[in-house]
Amino acid sequence: MRIVITLLFLMTIVAPALAASTPSRRLCNPDRIKQTNAWVDCLQKALDESEAKLSTTAGKIATAMQAGSVLEEPNRTENRALFEATHKKWMSVRDDDCKSYGAHQAGLGFGAVQYRLMCLIDETAYRIDNLRARYAEDLK
Repeated sequence: MRIVITLLFLMTIVAPALAASTPSRRLCNPDRIKQTNAWVDCLQKALDESEAKLSTTAGKIATAMQAGSVLEEPNRTENRALFEATHKKWMSVRDDDCKSYGAHQAGLGFGAVQYRLMCLIDETAYRIDNLRARYAEDLK
């Protein structure tokens, strides 16, 4: 009986943490925001903020590539352009992937919006973390 009580106690602690384990759920937990419109508004605001962070991060990296690269011109400019083009492609793939994911989860109805926004927030957060880790020296 003690084991059952202990497991139930741990589940009440661990389950909420697991539910809020993605960036989108940490920022806009649907268990706390009960009204659908408020949840969508929260998700949209979180996406806008995360995309602004991503844009700033990518911009700093591109600037550092131009200013402090070991490459000589014109290779330095070409490398920066390659980074910027790759970043735009990543954004396009992310957008298409999240649109497909939302439709897969909820069909083409209103629910697809929430899933698409959550996907966009999560993928953007992962991209920011990846860029910050890869280009840590350039972001100091």
